[in-house]
Amino acid sequence: MIVRVVTARVAQHNAGRFEELLRQQLPKMREHEGLLYVKLARQANGAFEEVLLFEEWRDATSLYGWAGIELSRPRLMPGAELLAEDVRVTHYEALDVDPDSLTAVVSRRTGGDGAH
Repeated sequence: MIVRVVTARVAQHNAGRFEELLRQQLPKMREHEGLLYVKLARQANGAFEEVLLFEEWRDATSLYGWAGIELSRPRLMPGAELLAEDVRVTHYEALDVDPDSLTAVVSRRTGGDGAH
């Protein structure tokens, strides 16, 4: 399992629009094969906000399928990256699971909002 963390430093006057664009991205991500978990969060720091997009991917194939070949680049809705002062992408290998014990599960949507 691979953890992908996208962090962005966003000026307060751009934060609302930036966060709205990322909220629009979440349903698209949840439809993508291999995404196990995604969380969007923020921390207000005066004139800036730190925005965090935390993703868990089943395997490298799934992650590459979403992010493309250049993993260090964020995949954001058009215009989102321009609203941020700084965007960083980091990847981690999850240590709390045994990769051999993972099994694929077909998820079913509930409701009309794209949430699983």
